[in-house]
Formats: sequence, structure tokens, C-alpha cells
Amino acid sequence: MRINPAYLKRIAVRVGLNLLTLMIIVSISFAIMKAAPGKPFETERNPSPQVLEELHKKYDFTYGQYLRGIFLHGDFRYSYSHRNSTVLEIIGEALPVSMELGCYALLLAISMGLAWGLMSALYRGRWFESFIMALAMIGIAVPNFVLGSVLQLFISLKWHAAPVAGWNDVSSKVLPVLTLSLTYIAYITRIARGSFLENLNKDYIRTARAKGMPEFRIFRKHLLRNSILPVINYLAPATASVLTGTLVVEKIFNIPGMGRYFIESVFQRDFPLALGVIIVYSVFLLFLNLLADIILTFVDPRIQLQ
Repeated sequence: MRINPAYLKRIAVRVGLNLLTLMIIVSISFAIMKAAPGKPFETERNPSPQVLEELHKKYDFTYGQYLRGIFLHGDFRYSYSHRNSTVLEIIGEALPVSMELGCYALLLAISMGLAWGLMSALYRGRWFESFIMALAMIGIAVPNFVLGSVLQLFISLKWHAAPVAGWNDVSSKVLPVLTLSLTYIAYITRIARGSFLENLNKDYIRTARAKGMPEFRIFRKHLLRNSILPVINYLAPATASVLTGTLVVEKIFNIPGMGRYFIESVFQRDFPLALGVIIVYSVFLLFLNLLADIILTFVDPRIQLQ
């Protein structure tokens, strides 16, 4: 496919705007952290002024020092609560766990969401559609902390089918993945159903059926490609949210991911760690939104021409 030069220029402008957006996010987050009540070293047991001065000299930093560190040297500073550990070391341990959880949840959400959306569109007006859409509404309405607690209560404590918490073997990963994915399954189901319904009534589908084309080939070659565009648009921010860890799910199931470290950093006034997690999440969100635009261009070349 020939790439339009104007489209490449648009992508370059988007990259520049993303960098500017990242700068704004870092600036606002830094200001909020500094303005928050409480100091990071107030939890120490009556430190002497000399000790307090040494702690501030080693760990404290200004806005300019922080920006120069992260953008010029990739230095996210030392963590306040995890002494002698840098923020990058902590994120390096936590991010793979969150990404593993997120990948499992995302794969389950995409496969189940597309399947349920297609089935509810094909069986429109029947009891199966009502059942699927009722489940989708429940998945959207019920918060993660309620769903996770209910699953722990019945599946773990009452039926003893899976561990209550942890992230070790396969059985311990079932409940967190299910809890994290159900909301996204519900959203993808609703989006996919609307898109499938819209395209099922198009002329090219009726023409393909009139020519005797098999239903599976119609779905793979025509229906899926044209119906998946709204799902791709939704998946960009959803993927960023899933892959960087959901705060509530990781806290409920005691998973050592980004979300749990972020909550701990806020309560312990660990500004460098909190800022590091925010920056990682922001980079994922901005990058995946840009990637979604590029993928949409290859799925539907008309977007590039516009």
C-alpha cells in the first residue's frame, strides 16, 4: 500500500503532540505530588535535623532536576519507601507481572467480546441476545472490587476451586484475569454487536450471500474487517489500562504489579515511584492511541486518504 506523504506528516505531528502531552502530564503530576499534605520522611522515628538533611540531600529533587533526569538520562530517581532501590528497578519487576495479567485479560476480552457480539447480532430478537446483553450490562455496572470479592467468596472460600490471592501457578491467575477481563468483555460485546448489526444489513453482505459465498468466508473477508474498526478504537486506551495494571484488581488479589506499587507509593508519600508509574501509564496510553490510528489505516486505507 502506497503511503500518503500528508499522512506521514500527520503522524509526525501526532508524535510531537504526544511528547508535549507527556510533558504536561509530568508537570501537573509533579505539582500535585509536591502540594499534597504530608512529607515523605515524616514517618521516620524522630530523625535528627542532621539525618533529615541527609535524607533530603539524597532523595529530594526539584522540578528541573527531575525533568533533566528522565528526559536526558532516563533517571527516575530513588524510591523513598524502598531504600537503595531505584524507581526503574521497581517498575522493571512490577511491569512484567502487570503485562502478563493484562495480556491474559485482553486476549480473553477480545475473543469473548467479539464472539458474544457476533452471536447477539446473528440471534437478534431472541432470548440468547437478551441473555448476552444482560450479562454485558452487569459486567459494565458491577465494579471490579465487588466482582473480585464475590469471586473470592464463592469460588475460593466456598467452593475451594481457586486460591484467594497470589500470582504463582495457573490456578491462582484464574480469578484475577476473570475479574479484570469481564468489564472489557462487556464493552467489546456491546461495541461489536452494534457494528456487526450495522454491517450485516449492508449491500455487500447480501451480494456475497447471493453469490453463494460460504458464511465463514463472508465473516472473515468482509464482515469482520469492516466491523472491527470501532473495537480497535476502543482497544487503544483499554489496552493501556489493562497492560499497566488495574489498581483495584492487583490490590484485591495481592499481585505485585504496577497498581499495587502505585497505591503503596501514594500512601507512603513515595513521590518518585508514583511519578514513575504515572509516566509509564501515560507513555503506554499515548503510544497505543497512535498505534491504533496506524492500524486503522491498514485495515481501512480510506482513512489515510482523508
